[in-house]
Amino acid sequence: MATEARLEALLRELLPQVLGALTRRTGDFDRSEDAVSEALPAAAQQWRTEGVPADPRAWLVTVASRRLTDMWRSESARRRRELKTAEEQARLTAPVEYAVDDTADLLFLCCHPDLSPPSQVALTLRAVGGLTTAEIAAAFLVPTDTMTRRASPAPSKRPRRPAAGSGSSTPRPGPSDCRACCGCST
Repeated sequence: MATEARLEALLRELLPQVLGALTRRTGDFDRSEDAVSEALPAAAQQWRTEGVPADPRAWLVTVASRRLTDMWRSESARRRRELKTAEEQARLTAPVEYAVDDTADLLFLCCHPDLSPPSQVALTLRAVGGLTTAEIAAAFLVPTDTMTRRASPAPSKRPRRPAAGSGSSTPRPGPSDCRACCGCST
């Protein structure tokens, strides 16, 4: 058992050594100082009852390092909780995004000026209207094979939609294209 005066003198002597070792190891003086200040009372309490260890400096460095690790873990967990709360708050306050309806783009693709008017109508009825090729053929009073050819243009004539983010957009028909496709006077 150590006397109070000897224990206090030993801790005062070890304080700068332990703080220096921990600061050198971590590069964080403030947190190292906090960790050492927590390790000193623990050392005083344990050393009063169990005696001073064989290497008191190593004991203090070990305990202070563990306290510092606990501080870092606690800080990291707190930051994660704050970030999660901020993300949830942002999600709750974000404007509601509505689903994009690509039907108009699909309609313009089906009425692409490179396609013949019968192919434009057949493609539009199949892709936008949801009709089968047989139903379209019956409406036009033509054989299904003929309508299949109209509704499935050759690959060189097939309209292509540019990939998202490519910078180009679906060609929009002008007034003359619209008259040719659906007959309106827009």
